[in-house]
This record gives sequence, structure tokens and C-alpha cells, in this order.
Amino acid sequence: MTTRSWRWALVASLALNLLLLGVMGSWWWRIHEWRSGRGALGEIVATLPEPDRTDLGRLIDQRREEGKANWEQLGRLRDAAKEALAADPYDPNRAAAAFAALRDKSNDLREDSQATLLQVVPKLSAQQRRQLIERRGALGPM
Repeated sequence: MTTRSWRWALVASLALNLLLLGVMGSWWWRIHEWRSGRGALGEIVATLPEPDRTDLGRLIDQRREEGKANWEQLGRLRDAAKEALAADPYDPNRAAAAFAALRDKSNDLREDSQATLLQVVPKLSAQQRRQLIERRGALGPM
């Protein structure tokens, strides 16, 4: 290869690397933004007039703060269920108990989410409620 060919190969390689970094950075940003944002409910509450906007915004923030420990515990329970499944020798009672604890915590989180939703929804217009349903995937995991 000539010197000129090497230069073009270097430029093409750098361009490809920058493209891949851009794609990966965009993906990471979207994931991070989704996790750290207020979510669909928070975005709709932000459009409400005062004092509802402030009061319900505080409620959502408070519930999110309270829920962090529960989400962390859910992660630990998932790990425990994985360990119970992979244990050698396999103990069906341990696996059943791990899944029961996981199911209970998941139900607790869903109940908390629904309770928050039921406190906010009365303040929303019909259009805002429809937007919420569209954004949350027709009342997907709650």
C-alpha cells in the first residue's frame, strides 16, 4: 500500500470509530435519561397549573425517593432467585421461597405505583389521561 492509501484508510477508520462512539453515546444517553427522568406522569404533572404542579411534583419525587430502596431490594431478590436456581444441589424449597419473595416485592412496587397514579389522575384532564395511557404503554408494568 502506498502512503496515500494508508492515509485514506486511517481517515476511514477514524470516521467509523467516531460513528460507533456516537451511536453508543446516544444509546447510553437515552437509557440514562429514561432512568433519571420524571417519566410520563411527571412530565404531565409539570404542565398543570399551580399549586397542583408543585404539590403533585413533590408527591412524585417523594414516592420515587421512597421507592429507590425497594427497587434495590428487588434487584437483590432477583439475584437470590438466580442463585437458588443455579444452586447445586438444587433445593426446590429455596427456589420457591426466593420466587415468592420476588413476587411479593414486585407486587409491593406495583401497588405503590398505582397508588401514586390514583392520587394524581383526578387532577388531569381527559386529554392528559389519554396521553399518560399512550406513554405508559396502555397501563403496562405499573
